[in-house]
Amino acid sequence: MMNGGKSAMAIEEELKAIAEDFSGEYALYAEHLRTGEVIQFGDVERPRETASVLKLPVLVAALWQCQQGERTLSDILVYEPSDYVEGSGVLQHLTLGTALPLKDVLTLMIIISDNVATNMVLRTIDRDRVNACMRGLGLRVTQVVRNISFQNEKQGQPLGLSTPKELTQLLKALYRGEILTGAYREVALDILSRQQYQTLLTRYLPYELVSTEEEEPPLVRVLSKSGSLRGIRNDAGLVLTPWGDYAIAVMSERSQDQRFHPDTEAHVVLPRASRAVFQYFCRPFPPQVIPARKDDA
Repeated sequence: MMNGGKSAMAIEEELKAIAEDFSGEYALYAEHLRTGEVIQFGDVERPRETASVLKLPVLVAALWQCQQGERTLSDILVYEPSDYVEGSGVLQHLTLGTALPLKDVLTLMIIISDNVATNMVLRTIDRDRVNACMRGLGLRVTQVVRNISFQNEKQGQPLGLSTPKELTQLLKALYRGEILTGAYREVALDILSRQQYQTLLTRYLPYELVSTEEEEPPLVRVLSKSGSLRGIRNDAGLVLTPWGDYAIAVMSERSQDQRFHPDTEAHVVLPRASRAVFQYFCRPFPPQVIPARKDDA
């Protein structure tokens, strides 16, 4: 799986133990962006439902079109009746005809996972062009299958498809400026840093390292996009640390706990996997400052 001797064996055993504690199935792929060291668990190349993680490729594709000069971040998008959908976000509660700059709509799409905002962006930039942008990055699976609507959910048609490995590759390309450069790359990273759903990748990271309560920026920053559907919890992001940065994606499905609740099973069990990756990649950090939790020791 990777180099690192007993430490590598230990994390592999830990990820297996997490799988045994989870009623569903999960896969994880993480890559240290300086050393290239990889941690993986499960089938990291099987196409899976993205849920709202599909908003990550939509963000990248929209900013790529801006970078190409096809549109600008100040372009005005108007909330039309065809954009309406329930679920996460606030625009569904606002007045039809509400107009916002593209940058603001992208921000709502990511930081509060606004579904109406996503449909507005997809109508503007074209779903097929999002998928073409992903193909251009060499991502064979990652795609937006349809606009966000829950009418087709029972028929099993996914919102989007990707794999933990491809999501990590997309994040790596973003981090390295291989698709977005300059101000557009910075806009993408800034928006991802503001996501308000911190229930998976961030939840069990050491609080004193990720806390933003002080005036100084936190030592560890998580720039991510999560996604939830019944029995599905996903999260993909960049973790920026003083000990090196890494990209990580966790995708899960078939959890027997299908509640939309902060303490649904996936949000209690799977953050342990994110913490295990953090502790491995940031192992020069004094271990006593990475506290164990009583509920999953």
